[in-house]
Amino acid sequence: MAPVTEFVFSTLKPTSSPESINPIFATLKSQPGNQAVRSSPTTEDPSQIRLLIDWDAISSHFAFRATDGYKAYLSSLAPHATAPSKILHAELTPFPPVVLDKSPVTEVLLVYFSPDADEVATLALAKVLAEKLTAADIAGTTGLSAVGWSVEKDVVFKGEKTRALVVLLGWESVQAHETARDTDAFKVAITEFHDAAKGLKGFEIEHISAKAL
Repeated sequence: MAPVTEFVFSTLKPTSSPESINPIFATLKSQPGNQAVRSSPTTEDPSQIRLLIDWDAISSHFAFRATDGYKAYLSSLAPHATAPSKILHAELTPFPPVVLDKSPVTEVLLVYFSPDADEVATLALAKVLAEKLTAADIAGTTGLSAVGWSVEKDVVFKGEKTRALVVLLGWESVQAHETARDTDAFKVAITEFHDAAKGLKGFEIEHISAKAL
């Protein structure tokens, strides 16, 4: 079974902060099969907290969810979050996704597709896109990336069940990404991907600076 990275999307209450919730997240490191725990607020909205957890297999995460320890974990989180978190698991290449650990800023690009989209062909397109956007002629990139499908095929996007293609791109700063987006090379790469990808429903972009816990 392939290793996975769990993505947890949470909204913090105004009375909470990453500093207050990170010690709770850190308790996950002791769980069997856990390989890394990272946390970051999004640059766009500090109340949006992201948790990125590497597991040796999705079965290890599911095994943890069946324990009393998981119930205690959720109870500890409840006072800090406005609602239950959104969760997905991605089988990223490369694994572990070192882009999260070695880039000052990581662009998290979630591209949503029909659940029956061509898995192999679309993943190949995404890998080409990541290669082009982290190439040496793109100023401000760290040259690091990771790409992979969500295990889940029922990720809700605008009220519709989809499958998410996760693309992580490393940048020296958010401004570096914004500047790169205005270049011809960047625009061409995005257009080529958009035109070739079948079953595309939409996408979301945010930026994080992941901290290992």
